[in-house]
Amino acid sequence: MAALLEVGRLTVRFGGVSALSDIDLAVREGELVGLIGPNGAGKSTLFDCLTRRCEPQEGSLRLGGEEVTRLPAHLVAGRGIARTFQNTALFPSLSVRENVMTGAHRHGRAGFWAAALGRAVAEEHRMGAAADVLLDRFDLTRYADHPAGGLPYGVTKRVEIARALAGGPRLLLLDEPASGLAPGEVPALADLIRQIHYERGVTIIVVEHHMDFVLALCRRIVCFELGRKIADGPAGSVRQDPAVISACKGMAW
Repeated sequence: MAALLEVGRLTVRFGGVSALSDIDLAVREGELVGLIGPNGAGKSTLFDCLTRRCEPQEGSLRLGGEEVTRLPAHLVAGRGIARTFQNTALFPSLSVRENVMTGAHRHGRAGFWAAALGRAVAEEHRMGAAADVLLDRFDLTRYADHPAGGLPYGVTKRVEIARALAGGPRLLLLDEPASGLAPGEVPALADLIRQIHYERGVTIIVVEHHMDFVLALCRRIVCFELGRKIADGPAGSVRQDPAVISACKGMAW
């Protein structure tokens, strides 16, 4: 299967520090890939480059064969890249349903805010109905009309993933989805991500420090250390790689 994402010699420097150094990475359409490594390895920096929150000094990013390295953030989103964050970034005063609806804005002709103000009632109903489907799929219907602020942390994690999926992305970037969850919530989240991947066929990259979570979820694992890629392959092989074991020695396996 052809590569959906192609990263070529990507380099990012902050002052004299290289956050990423000559990263080459290809992710095929429909893959579910885990990205691991210690703090400061460059994992979230890669996500920031893909979503245009960070400017690389060198290298290229291609999505579906199209160069997207210098596209502005809203056009990158329009090409089909969506992400979640380590710390959830919901709109606390909006309801859960409204938060999920914001994820569909790139498909709206009038835009979410116009719909919310009543200038595009049909579009508002369409986006609301699509959001309700996701709320049901993520077991969030009971929270639909609740403000996102103040909800349990595990619930906000699911809301953020639902919002990212609302735009129908081709590439979904999940940044530490299991962080901060209670132990009993972690396997359920892995099952949900696996099911969504199977049902929708969306390509997913998961950054995670919870090793049991990512190794159970992903067949392919990529490992970064100090901004460099040190391993890339089947989960079982990467898990036994001495360089990976050394780099991730402070992480629970």
